[in-house]
Amino acid sequence: MKPYILSLVLAFALLFTSCKKEEDTTGPTGPTDAIYGTWVSEGNNVAFGLRLTLKTKKITATFDRNNTYNVVAIDSTDVSVTYRGTFQSAGKTDTLIYPISLNQQTPVALKSQGIYQIKNNVMTYEVIQVEPPLQGFTPPTVQEGFGSTKYNGVPLGRTWVQVFVKQN
Repeated sequence: MKPYILSLVLAFALLFTSCKKEEDTTGPTGPTDAIYGTWVSEGNNVAFGLRLTLKTKKITATFDRNNTYNVVAIDSTDVSVTYRGTFQSAGKTDTLIYPISLNQQTPVALKSQGIYQIKNNVMTYEVIQVEPPLQGFTPPTVQEGFGSTKYNGVPLGRTWVQVFVKQN
């Protein structure tokens, strides 16, 4: 049960921010280009909701060019949980915030949606589980920006906003 609950809550705060717009149309483009690599969130960069509910102290997320991800979350007792799955960004938008969809396969299967943004080596990321649905919750949107995850129509603010720093 704990891995399922951890998956639900981690989905709120994890998974992907955004990337900078690319102006060069001669090479590979797309919002996910900047997300590839390994990212770390620790200390106050871990979403408040994760620090409060799961005592998460560090998260290492790796996004590969084949659109797979591997996320390791470590709690205050040094217990780690690994999440794996695939991700897809919905494409460029008029803003520097991009939508993202995640299909987690382990430790439990679920789907999440959210937004991300990358500026230099910092990724801001907010996602929420959508399948199976969490009663009353709606995912953040590009139009409303970070902090737009809602519970029964009320925005939750930055509670589930995650900040990552690129490692490679």
